[in-house]
Amino acid sequence: MTLRGWAWEFLRRNPAFQRDLLAALQEANNLSPGALIEVIASDGDLSRWGVLFR
Repeated sequence: MTLRGWAWEFLRRNPAFQRDLLAALQEANNLSPGALIEVIASDGDLSRWGVLFR
């Protein structure tokens, strides 16, 4: 597993991250329903975790 893979594994298991992710996803808007590539916009701030919605 790569370093990035390990980082994601620890991050996704972190209860504080899970809580922040759930809050961000509840605010998210799917801008491309049914498309091959899913585009999501959210005002949720996951930048403290190094995760950005664009």
